[in-house]
Amino acid sequence: MAEIFGILNITTDSFSDGGKFLNPDDAIEQGKKLLQEGADWLDISGQSSNINASLVSEEEEWQRVEPVIRYFVPQGVRISLDSFRPSVQQKGIEAGVRCINDITGFTYEGDRSFLKSAIQKHPELKLIIMHSHNRNIAKNKSDLTPEKVIRKIQAFFRDRRSELLAMDIPESSLCYDPGMGFFLSENPMVSFRVLQELEILKLEFPQLMVGVSRKSFLGNVLGNLPIAEREFVTLTCELHLLRFKIPYIRTHNVLKLRQAEKVWNLCQEIE
Repeated sequence: MAEIFGILNITTDSFSDGGKFLNPDDAIEQGKKLLQEGADWLDISGQSSNINASLVSEEEEWQRVEPVIRYFVPQGVRISLDSFRPSVQQKGIEAGVRCINDITGFTYEGDRSFLKSAIQKHPELKLIIMHSHNRNIAKNKSDLTPEKVIRKIQAFFRDRRSELLAMDIPESSLCYDPGMGFFLSENPMVSFRVLQELEILKLEFPQLMVGVSRKSFLGNVLGNLPIAEREFVTLTCELHLLRFKIPYIRTHNVLKLRQAEKVWNLCQEIE
């Protein structure tokens, strides 16, 4: 069974739910809901990666996520911090976060020497290396094509893996997210090529995390389908991820995925 990361955006400008959970009490209630629906992790973000988002200060990013982290960690809830800033990542780990989900693949400027000691102290800590065509918050324009996207992602993962291993980070701590939607290209077929060739990525990088939830490429291929109407197409893609036994899936709607996963498993042939 896949481990499910329930998305909790504590931001004003996330593409799907910006502004809904900026109040700590609202964020905590949403976190409880995601856990009740079956989330294995809460993936918390205080800085939007929306292509139209602006950077908030590191202090504000931390102030957004800190109350939620400090509420759930003492209860034994596994928290993933979606942040690319080393100072925020370090504060998160010190507060009990046990997964860092970095949309820049740990390329953003700053001192990351704390990661070595953090892994030594917390061997269960996961580091998710996400691919982005510009190593930052996604932009509209990309030179990736369906024909070369897998090779580009593989090269990026190899480069990042090499650097982190050189910092004495064990490979068992590393997970890999190919990035989807605008993190790859405004062309939806680039994202679909990644979904078509997941098995190739899995061969070298089995610890894959994939998030397709409500993404732009799903709406674009269906004639600019509004975000609110992307639940069923999201679930279709997520069933595809289950078929390929992707170990980590990041989603907004945990309940629908858990229900689909149960039915999917019941439909499989008995071996």
